Order: sequence, then structure tokens, then C-alpha cells
Amino acid sequence: MKYRPAVITAAASVALLAGTPAAGAAEGGLDSLPACTDVSTAYGDYAQRDLKASLDITADELAPGGDWTPAKGTLTNLGRRDLPEVGVHAYPWLQTDDPEYQDMTKFVKVEVRAQDGTWQPANGMKTVASAPLPSGQTLAYDLRIRVIKDVPAGFGGSEFNFTGSFADVYRFPDTGKEVKCAAEAIGYDAFHAPRPTTPKPTPSSAQPTPTASQGSPTPTATPTSAHPTASPSTTSSASASASASPTSTTSAAPVPVPAPSSAGGELAETGGSDATLPLAAAAGGLAVLGAGAVAFARRRRG
Repeated sequence: MKYRPAVITAAASVALLAGTPAAGAAEGGLDSLPACTDVSTAYGDYAQRDLKASLDITADELAPGGDWTPAKGTLTNLGRRDLPEVGVHAYPWLQTDDPEYQDMTKFVKVEVRAQDGTWQPANGMKTVASAPLPSGQTLAYDLRIRVIKDVPAGFGGSEFNFTGSFADVYRFPDTGKEVKCAAEAIGYDAFHAPRPTTPKPTPSSAQPTPTASQGSPTPTATPTSAHPTASPSTTSSASASASASPTSTTSAAPVPVPAPSSAGGELAETGGSDATLPLAAAAGGLAVLGAGAVAFARRRRG
């Protein structure tokens, strides 16, 4: 497989050449067997039809440094034969040439719940949680996945394989020789990861700075200096209007005040010019009487 390290492929080639050691390696468990697809590389005609695998990650997005996210893996025996031992392992990977992401197990951690209820690491190519699987039966596995906190800035998610394996035999078509190997069924899923939030603290840390700068203009703002400036101008205009109002009040006050005392309140409506007319007429009458008395006296003397 393209996701299996090259060293395993080399080991499969050695087992293929040795023949007998490969058959004896089955006693060491599934991990001691070469992959059937690697054994049949020269022919490429191997395909197992007994085991089917599926994987379902409950969340589409896994935040770096977050808690465990549940996942469900299943293995179903579709064949007619019972499988005495079926093991599972999980392998995160990413199709990339970047050497930093070639080993995704550094960033993605996976565990599977064993039959005794304990959680076992299932992160890599090692088979865990082995159990028999009769024909037509399904095994369900509880998984949990998490992404570590310190991931590279370019980490955006991972592909994910949940693999079930069992011991099988490959027969070479030209010689009929049989080699024991590990057959695999792969369930696939993927998840995304949000980009690291390193740029976000910059606005949050910058918020106190605008707040402080906005707070400083409040006590020393222009309105504070504008109030004293506007206050004298308003006071001067107010004093000017105040000085003008007493002047008009004193000049207008003598007109109505003497009128009630001299004319009994009736001249308050006519004004001072109407009061001078009777006085002038009386003075003119006295002058005429005086002139007539002088003329009369002169006539008597003459």
C-alpha cells in the first residue's frame, strides 16, 4: 500500500523469497505477516472479499488542542468462512510531499476501546483489539480522536483510515505456491481543522490600546478647552446685553412714573406734551390781560 512504510514492503519481499519463514511468522500474530497486496505486487491480482470496514467521525472539524472526539468503526464478515482473528488499527495520513506532514501520527492521536473497557492507542500500523469474527457478523469499535495543540501553521486536517486485518493466503498463479499474508479492509473518513488562532490575539490585545487612547481624550479633550473659551465670550456678550438693558430701562422709566402724580393717572396715556398745552394757554391769557390793563391805565392818565 502507498501508506505503508517502505520498510514493511522490503520485509514482505524477504518473506516472499523465504517462503517458509513467512508461513511460520503467522505464529507471531497479524503484525508479523506481510500484506497480501505487497506479496502479490508482481501480479497485482489479490483482492479480498470477506471483510468490510467503515469509519464515521462524529465531527467534521477537530480543533487543535481540543478534547477527544468520538468515532465509530465497524468490521463486517461478508464471507462464508469464519475469521478466527481480526485486528484493527488506525492511521492518519495526508497526500503531500511536505516532509513535515509525512507522519501525521505526530499530530493526530487515536484510541480504541478494548473488550475490557480500557482505551488502547491505535495510532499507526500496529494491530490492536484482536477478536474472532464469525461469518455474517459485525464488530463495532468505539474510537476517539484528538489533534494535539502544537500543530504547524499549515495544518488544515487529515485523511483517516480505519483498517481491519485478518490472516489469509495468497497463491501465486504461475507456480501455485501459497504464502500466508495479512488481508486488509479499509474504512475511510476525513476531518478539517481550523487554522491556528495566533492572529486573533493581536486584535484582542490591541483593544485595550484604543480603549486607553479613547479614554485619554475624554479628560483632556477639546471640549474642555472650548468651554472656557466660549464662557468668556458668552459672559462678555451677556454683560453687554446686561449693560444695554439697564440703559434702556432707566431712559424709559421717567416717562410713565411722573405721569400719574401730575395728571391723576389720566395722562399716563397722553404723555408729557399734552400737559404743557393748558399751561401755555393760561400764560397767554394772563399776558393779554396784563397788556389791556396797561393800556387802560394810560388812557385814564391821558
